[in-house]
Amino acid sequence: MEAMQIRGITKQHALAHALGVNESTITRWKIDGPTSVESAILLCKELDISLDWFLNGTGEINAHRSRVEHVIVTRDKLLLYFQRIEAMMTDHSKSLLLAFIDSILPEN
Repeated sequence: MEAMQIRGITKQHALAHALGVNESTITRWKIDGPTSVESAILLCKELDISLDWFLNGTGEINAHRSRVEHVIVTRDKLLLYFQRIEAMMTDHSKSLLLAFIDSILPEN
């Protein structure tokens, strides 16, 4: 409820729709009902809040942002990440990744 207030979400039906759940599910979560890890992750992404803050009440609501904002990605670092990932990928996974990259690149 606190995260909804902080993010300015006043209608739980809008949140329920965004998450693909029933409004009664949001009501149940509000009264500390059980939720799956997958649902907690989706909820945190939708509300743009830290998963640690949501699940444990530790840290800050925006803690997830500071980690991302302080990451400086150089071309060499990006290349190193891709090389590490490539070593672990199957040929099928590589073809799927290439198809995804092709789909988001502007056409020339």
